[in-house]
Amino acid sequence: MVEYIDQLISALGPLGLLVLGLAAMLEYVVPPFPGDTITLLGGVYAVRGSQPWVLVFLVVTVGSVVGAAINYAVGHWLAKRFDAHPERSFLGITHARLEQVQARMRVNGPWLLLVNRFLPGIRGLIFVAAGASRMPRFNALALGAVSAMAHTGLVLGLGAAVGGNLERLTALVTRYQYAVVGLVVIGAIGVGIRMLARRRAPAPGP
Repeated sequence: MVEYIDQLISALGPLGLLVLGLAAMLEYVVPPFPGDTITLLGGVYAVRGSQPWVLVFLVVTVGSVVGAAINYAVGHWLAKRFDAHPERSFLGITHARLEQVQARMRVNGPWLLLVNRFLPGIRGLIFVAAGASRMPRFNALALGAVSAMAHTGLVLGLGAAVGGNLERLTALVTRYQYAVVGLVVIGAIGVGIRMLARRRAPAPGP
């Protein structure tokens, strides 16, 4: 698949940059979309000299921010729906659950937004939560932009480190993604166990 996309983007010439930007956007809006894998090609092209480093950096960063903005808008819309109909649930989310998300985002939101680009699979949900929590749009997207720039810079650096070898670069990032997903799963299990223990804990006596 990667080889096919590589050939397609190469055939498009300068327009291939738009594919990289679109991929960076879609991985926020459609989490299963393999945007990271396609974005890796930007690092390869930059090292090969097929595309200018600066343009690859800017296009991928802008694509990431656009995707984050779309998810933020979805979260903001969700909050407005709950304001109008607090007794209902939307997309399987209850008003009580939304209030829990809002409380957590007020505490941990800025840090999550700052590292979101390095969290495959859940990065888009972080911006939905930010919008639902009514965090300032500018602040949320600014932190998202910083995260996107750091991630894109890392991809370009990895591309340079492996000399533009697509197979080696893909293998490195695949291992990284598995490691991050593993840590997220372990963290989720830990939170679940903690919540279960709290529910089973006896209530304090009078």
